[in-house]
Amino acid sequence: MNLWTEAVDLHSHTTYSDGVASVRVMAERAAKNGVKVWSLTDHDTAAGWDEAREEANRLGMRFIPGVEITCEVPLLPEENMLDAHQSNPSSWHLLAYFPEGCSHGFIEWLDAMKEARIPRMEGMIQRLSEHGMEISLEEVMAIADGAVGRPHLARVMLEKGMIDTFQEAFDLWIGDEGPAFSPRPLPKIPDVVNKIRSENGISSLAHPYYYGISPKNLGNYLISQKIDAVEAFHRSHSDSLRWALMNIGLPITVGGDSHGTEHNPSPGKMLAPLTHLHSAFHP
Repeated sequence: MNLWTEAVDLHSHTTYSDGVASVRVMAERAAKNGVKVWSLTDHDTAAGWDEAREEANRLGMRFIPGVEITCEVPLLPEENMLDAHQSNPSSWHLLAYFPEGCSHGFIEWLDAMKEARIPRMEGMIQRLSEHGMEISLEEVMAIADGAVGRPHLARVMLEKGMIDTFQEAFDLWIGDEGPAFSPRPLPKIPDVVNKIRSENGISSLAHPYYYGISPKNLGNYLISQKIDAVEAFHRSHSDSLRWALMNIGLPITVGGDSHGTEHNPSPGKMLAPLTHLHSAFHP
């Protein structure tokens, strides 16, 4: 029996959020890479689910509806879990999966969060204008099929010659410490976990490497919050981190976090252990 698989990828993005490829293109790339269980996890939106399900059926893959939700994490400084670069509260990304589907009410809740992104974008556009960079909301929305976000704004800035590279937009202007950054209200992680659980969904913390917390402390926190799994196998993780996250007492999920870009174009080719993979996602 093969105890490892490359047939599962549970984290990918399309033009419905900050990806650059369509649902069809991403589905075809996943299938070409041998993926048999695939999830589309665009940010704060279920807009691509129906299309993704159709494409997965056409290509012989099992589709798991998913979404990546940005959450406020009210960590306490005395818990000694925050890195110096993090604020309190911090914001983390929680992956939500619904193998059996979810209610219309949950999708409406996602839609409300998606709409809340627009005033935030207007605020960042206004702040850029104060620095002599004129961009309209319409220009940004024109390249955002679903949930508008900072990557869309960065792309417009690059197209208009305001920056030399995509990353420069974040480093100089719209990163968390940038002069044009504007926050948005976020749901608290315990509330999101409860909402996912009430829909018979499965929660998994996305890309733990980005949060700079030791696996032991992270595991204790995730278990205390009743989070179901951890994305131990992510492209940003070293082998040592993957091994450590496999041993924090939670099932794992696996995701390439592909956005269809030249740097990371395709879902799949992520080797993960079936012994630790959450049972809902076995091929």
